[in-house]
Amino acid sequence: MKNGYANARDVLPQELLAQVQQHWSGLLWVPSRNTFYLDRKKLVRTLRAEGVASKEIARLAGVSTRRVNQILQEEREESRQFSAPSGM
Repeated sequence: MKNGYANARDVLPQELLAQVQQHWSGLLWVPSRNTFYLDRKKLVRTLRAEGVASKEIARLAGVSTRRVNQILQEEREESRQFSAPSGM
């Protein structure tokens, strides 16, 4: 199974798609079984890169805005580590 985004019509059986449509219309995130937390972090980072507000990211990812900010802070710290000069 591939990671990323796909059209539900392309990956779900028609009967299941009809059932999902009874409950939801719009962007729906389905986390993988084995990498739930990594996928959620990736989702938060992707949505931020697309300009989505923290409150909306929190709603979509099912976390608090505080957790969204923690994930984004971790990303900033990681990028500083890799971009810091290593002259010693």
